[in-house]
Amino acid sequence: MKAYYLLAAVALFIATSCSSKSGNKVDASDAKEATANVGSQKLVVDTLASTVAWKGYKPGGSHHGTLGIKQGELSVENGELVSGTFTLDMNKILCEDLTDAKMNEQLVGHLKSADFFDVAKYPEGKFTITTVEKLNDGVNTHRISGNLELKGVSKNITFDANVTNEGTSYKATTATFTIDRTQWGVNYGSKNIFKDLKDSFINDDMEVTITIVANAE
Repeated sequence: MKAYYLLAAVALFIATSCSSKSGNKVDASDAKEATANVGSQKLVVDTLASTVAWKGYKPGGSHHGTLGIKQGELSVENGELVSGTFTLDMNKILCEDLTDAKMNEQLVGHLKSADFFDVAKYPEGKFTITTVEKLNDGVNTHRISGNLELKGVSKNITFDANVTNEGTSYKATTATFTIDRTQWGVNYGSKNIFKDLKDSFINDDMEVTITIVANAE
């Protein structure tokens, strides 16, 4: 029994998808139909200036990092964002808080493994906008819904983003939100599976913050 709990402690130490302590919880629903990019102006996502940041909490600590963006395109009509899509590079999962190279490598390797995102089988993820609603709040907030695809599972999520532009360059920055990883089949260490250890094992939520910069073709 002591060995069992020791293994559980090790799993806790190297896992990152944990209960979120901040951010708005987003409930995923069935994927919605998404049309091809529409709009009079096409914008190409700047993959170097754009980021997908993640953060996970575990008992006694947290880990955070980024996820790579491979390519993407946004479309605008009369200066307003109307559609878009971008591809996630799952091979570029990075952890930014572990300074020990070996521990960092172990953590990232575990996240890429079949326990979590199974990157060998699913090297790409994707987000495709399905609707955009501009809110009349005076600070350029847009409510964006879209299909998030991870591990071959596509779910529709909705979050708020501040969308601004300078000339032909557009920037969209989301408020921090949380998703339940198990809705995309990322079940390792889930409290729903290890119910007898639900107060000690990792939770299912992880924080996400997205910044997309796109420029005219």
